[in-house]
Amino acid sequence: MTYFGTNLKKIRQIKGLSQQAFAELIDLNRGVISSYEEGRAEPKIETLLRIATYFGIPTDDIISKPLTVNQLSNFSLIEESISAINDEKEPKLQEITSNGDLKDVEMQKIFAHFDVIYIVDEDLAATSIYVKEAVLFLKEIKKAEITTNDYLILEKGKVSISDIFVPNLKNYEIVGVLGSNLNMDQNTILKRLNLLEKKVFGK
Repeated sequence: MTYFGTNLKKIRQIKGLSQQAFAELIDLNRGVISSYEEGRAEPKIETLLRIATYFGIPTDDIISKPLTVNQLSNFSLIEESISAINDEKEPKLQEITSNGDLKDVEMQKIFAHFDVIYIVDEDLAATSIYVKEAVLFLKEIKKAEITTNDYLILEKGKVSISDIFVPNLKNYEIVGVLGSNLNMDQNTILKRLNLLEKKVFGK
């Protein structure tokens, strides 16, 4: 969420809202807004979605690039969105149990598994197995843990992927992915091995 805090402050200022007024709009307290703007905390997915919906701004724009004044002036403020969200029934998903039955599962149960999301930009896509606009589900990790998952590392506003925990930086374990070229990458490796085998063994 490289640009979240900066964009949040810009949205608030352009709309002429104090931190307290902004907090009341999205049902948070002023201290939380302050910590977001100063980069001391990252929002949970439901908070990010609430802000994006209220101001009519795509979540990808809020987190992946600095918003301009012109962009923000073109976004329409959706006055009734918060009450609409509150009135709207929580979306339901179904879970397949071990015996093959289907049962409803609460979205909150899913959100509990991660803290934030990151939508892969061009830079990260060029240096990792993740394609542009793939969604990475992240859990902040404070100390090294035994894991087979990659880490997303945040350093000076830049993100990178590491297979080890990096002390003194923000480390997010990648606990889930929507969209990845991992399979394509593996297929490419297999093709190269086949070509090598043909050259060596003539098969």
